[in-house]
Amino acid sequence: MAAKTRIKHLTSSTTNAPTILKTGEIGYSYGTGSQTNGGDRLYIGIQGEDSNGIATEIVQIGGQYYTDLLDHAHGTLTASSALIIGPDSKVDRFNVDNLRLDGNSITSTNTNGDITIDPNNTGKLILHNVYINGSDDTLAEFIYDTVGGAVTGGTGITVTNSDVGNTSTISITDQITAGSVGSATQIPIITFNAQGQLTAVTTASVATSLTVDGDTGSGDVDLLTDELRITGTTNEIVTASSKSGTDVTVQVGLPDDVTIGNDLTVTTDLDVGSNNFTVAGATGNTTIAGNLTVQGSTINLGNDTGDTVTVAGNLVVQGTTTSVNSTEITLDDPVIALADNTTDSASDGVDRGVSFKWGNGSSVVDGFFGFDIQTERFVFKSDDSGETTSTDENYVAPWGDAQFGGVYAGNVIVGGGNDNTITTATGSGNLTLDSDGGTVTVSDNLSVTGTVTLSNDLAVAHGGTGISSFTGDAVFISNAGGTAISFITGSEGEIIQFNSSGAPVASDIIDGGTY
Repeated sequence: MAAKTRIKHLTSSTTNAPTILKTGEIGYSYGTGSQTNGGDRLYIGIQGEDSNGIATEIVQIGGQYYTDLLDHAHGTLTASSALIIGPDSKVDRFNVDNLRLDGNSITSTNTNGDITIDPNNTGKLILHNVYINGSDDTLAEFIYDTVGGAVTGGTGITVTNSDVGNTSTISITDQITAGSVGSATQIPIITFNAQGQLTAVTTASVATSLTVDGDTGSGDVDLLTDELRITGTTNEIVTASSKSGTDVTVQVGLPDDVTIGNDLTVTTDLDVGSNNFTVAGATGNTTIAGNLTVQGSTINLGNDTGDTVTVAGNLVVQGTTTSVNSTEITLDDPVIALADNTTDSASDGVDRGVSFKWGNGSSVVDGFFGFDIQTERFVFKSDDSGETTSTDENYVAPWGDAQFGGVYAGNVIVGGGNDNTITTATGSGNLTLDSDGGTVTVSDNLSVTGTVTLSNDLAVAHGGTGISSFTGDAVFISNAGGTAISFITGSEGEIIQFNSSGAPVASDIIDGGTY
């Protein structure tokens, strides 16, 4: 260990506080201390450091000045000293301005000084077992002697005293029991005598039920809770209720669309005029026994884009163009065949794939992905609208970028599972990066989990040490220029610190310096 440990200290016996402490560094001023100077105190630098490396704030943390304030009998109030509670958890007395708390007394120390006890805002002054002018008269006896006895009520009169509100309330005792009379089905009947006094309260019932009879069935309507409803049948009869003044009218009629539950026979022509003839909402089938001929250039099946048209057999479309204007297409066939009509083994110069349109923010452009007939590779092109050498069936470079979770190329795996790695697909073997006479450049951090073997020592400029071995039991340091490494050795108890020239050395003395 170090033979000596010193902290910063004044070079003379002055009482000035240190001004050059660094953050976390301590220093001592050993001049005679008082309340008005900085002597006999221990300091430490805190907060950050300024441009010269000095702590931005230096504070006192102890020293002889403060320990001398504690040098007196515990539990005794001592002038110009700290307050220390005695072993019985007491202090012999307290002085606060002109008040003294001593023993069982609170007294004033100034001549003819008053003592005021004033609770803040709505606070209360609570006194127990109070005696006035000595120890003979209680507070209650003093009040009785001053203002008289308590007020009490006679027959039918109640006196209520409130300590909280400081009030006395005189009230007449209730002669009638509180309650309610009558209900939704009963009305109250009140009886008075000639003096206007209430002598009796009874009730009378009212009718609350209405019986309604129909061609079949009967029912009672509770006038308090029920509703009387007159309803029709779906697509056969409709009803409408309205109120005008005191008249309530119920209208019964036929709807716009009438449903016939059984057969409807039309003996002559059924003329719907210029409107459509629609069979809609039927749960069964609509059957046409003969052939159905529809004359027109366009045939619409279904009434809405959400309807479903089912073709039970094969669907054969003969023509040059088939357009499907739907937002979603579902195919059960796992393989889609393109150019399935190819019969000539000679190349026809036509690519195979999928072309598409998309908006790039300023215009609608054409894109393509698929098999390029010239290179016999899978290609992708995001925008072909500006290529004069491309056709709708023969796309040319430059090609677009593609993004995958991983790519298997021969025995090399690039990425995979969103991992930024390059590995061999066989699980073993060498992976070679060859620039073919150039330079392989790694422009970001390089992490190596295996063993790195170099044929030459790695220079300091390249992050190495520039040497192949170290001095035993030593600490290596750099030279002043930071271009080479040397070693420091020492003996037991020595530590490494910097000398006055700023160079690291081994020494058995820890010296904080002076200020």
